[in-house]
Amino acid sequence: MTSLRTTSSQTIRKQMIELLTNGRYGARDLSQELHQSENEIYSHLRHIERTLKASGQQLVIEPSLCLNCGFLFTNRKRLNPPSRCPRCKKTRIRRPRYTVR
Repeated sequence: MTSLRTTSSQTIRKQMIELLTNGRYGARDLSQELHQSENEIYSHLRHIERTLKASGQQLVIEPSLCLNCGFLFTNRKRLNPPSRCPRCKKTRIRRPRYTVR
């Protein structure tokens, strides 16, 4: 993950697309980089997903993973992280990461 210097004249979503095109980020990473709350980041990601689809690109989601039993959340449609594992019920979950392809 590399930090890019984005110009303040770009919108938050354009800055996010630029970052995600050049690397893989989690919502927390984007939140810190762009000085936005994580909830705002998830809201922007939903819009970015639609924008990219219209332009022929794709928001790629590296799914969450249970660090306790190894369960991979491959069928999850939501962008935000799950609270606990459906298999072992533990809460040690690696958050999803996003990139643009």
